[in-house]
Amino acid sequence: MKRVRALVCGTNYGLIYRDAIRLAPRVFELAGIFARGRARSRKAAKESGVPLYQQVESLPGDIDIACAAMGTSGEQAVLGLLERGIHVLCEHPHNPDFLDMAMRTAAEHGACFHVNGHFAGLKAASVFIQYCTVARSYGAPIFLDAMVTDRSTYAALDIFRRVTNTLEPCRLAARDCSSPFMTIKGGVGGVPTTFQIQRSGTKGHIVLMDGDPRYIVDLRLTVGFPQGVLTMLSTAGPVVWNSNIFRSLPLNVPMWRHLYRKPETKFGLYKQRVRANLLAIRSLVKSVREHVVPEEQTREHIMDVSLAWDRITALVCDAP
Repeated sequence: MKRVRALVCGTNYGLIYRDAIRLAPRVFELAGIFARGRARSRKAAKESGVPLYQQVESLPGDIDIACAAMGTSGEQAVLGLLERGIHVLCEHPHNPDFLDMAMRTAAEHGACFHVNGHFAGLKAASVFIQYCTVARSYGAPIFLDAMVTDRSTYAALDIFRRVTNTLEPCRLAARDCSSPFMTIKGGVGGVPTTFQIQRSGTKGHIVLMDGDPRYIVDLRLTVGFPQGVLTMLSTAGPVVWNSNIFRSLPLNVPMWRHLYRKPETKFGLYKQRVRANLLAIRSLVKSVREHVVPEEQTREHIMDVSLAWDRITALVCDAP
């Protein structure tokens, strides 16, 4: 079978998609790097042995998919790729208006458009989501808690949406703006919810780059059920289940247990992220070939997450 020719767009986080493509050389072929043409981009293209493209119009006609990690500055390029019928896996986050336009453009030109929430594909998050599905069979979630950074809020919402199946109605308000975390409370999907968000680049807060050591947490999520509480302590785990001590349990059943606790190094987590992106790329290709849309790539899921993220972002940016 002919290899899938993939274009990597962006050379900051975008290079992790290049590493993902390299994990499956029999399936995927790196067709080129798309970027602004700065020194980093030229170096990445040279090291990868592929052309560097700076305009959508200059792309060859044999590119099958594009992995777009260019932020908001690359939104017009993403629309241009879709207009050419190139299927796009787009890194999060983006606002609802752009995502709506991208999905409409994709439909008009026979292309597939996926959004990569990314963190849900990591091992700890996958276990967290799977166990939430099991716990839901005994009772719906009764509260959601998240301790996140401004950069990981979208990913938290993507995971919560997989747990609750909807984030609407989304009614949230800022309750405490003291540093270093801002507290937002309310409800999403009818479930009482609390977010503690470490801000960056807003009023009175310096800009922190992705991976800055001044970030205190990455992604800590908790979902409460009538029968117990499930917690993911970070993107690397562990994932812990605490049974409700007041509910009837056999005397020999532990009150808490690790569901995922593999010790992970920073390099090991990076490899997880690469593999998670490869899974996301494979999911896009499957949608193209089999005309199937996974639940997390439906219009409802994508817009639900983006609308909630947009509301939270507005609260964070408007706070003193």
